Amino acid sequence: MRAAGQHDLFTRRVRKPPPAPEFHLQILVADVLRRWLSPGWRFSHFPAGELRNKVTAARLQRMGLNRGWADLVLLSPGAIAHFLELKRRGEKLSEDQEDFANFCLAHGYPFEWTDNFDVALGILKRWGAVRSAIRA
Repeated sequence: MRAAGQHDLFTRRVRKPPPAPEFHLQILVADVLRRWLSPGWRFSHFPAGELRNKVTAARLQRMGLNRGWADLVLLSPGAIAHFLELKRRGEKLSEDQEDFANFCLAHGYPFEWTDNFDVALGILKRWGAVRSAIRA
């Protein structure tokens, strides 16, 4: 049986591909939310971590963009904001994201993070953000 990955031409070692970018997890979760969002809920992606030039980054900061906010912001019918951070497989929260998570948890805002689709779906179900008919 061969190892999955690409063989290095010179060393013959197998290089494993990096984990899929969080973009793939993000679109899977967004697709589920678009299709199965519970009545009365709203959601949006918070595009703070995208690659951009220095001028655009400076303008966004000047307009009030802050580091560390979660990828998804969900609003429940009970007027509660929920925050879900999605990471590339194996990655952890940055220091800014940990600070934001701690703020949320200290002030009663639900905040969770994951690098796994099934876990993300479980979080959304537990919050009541997606209809329970969907299966993991």
